[in-house]
Amino acid sequence: MAVPNPPLPPRNQPLPPNTFHPVKETPFYEAYECCIGNESETQARGDTTALADARCLGYLLRELPTKGQDVVAKEILESVSQGSDMNELGKFYVDHLIRLCMPFITST
Repeated sequence: MAVPNPPLPPRNQPLPPNTFHPVKETPFYEAYECCIGNESETQARGDTTALADARCLGYLLRELPTKGQDVVAKEILESVSQGSDMNELGKFYVDHLIRLCMPFITST
């Protein structure tokens, strides 16, 4: 019997502190700082669905291989510089990457 998948990204687990080096990993560091700030703003509004979208970007930066981190960091920084809603970018990744893998995630 399949066990229901946990919500991804975690809705009740805040992003960990920024561990990227501010000089050697500047784009990752700055993008992750944007994620932490966005998480705080979204949490203050009390929107749990948007909070999961906000946290998704931070967790992607932490967990993806370097090439993937490059892409996500660039998209986050472009989103911020253009004044776009980072949660929309997070929602895109949840809908098109995370949910795509959900049928294959099983609990053992």
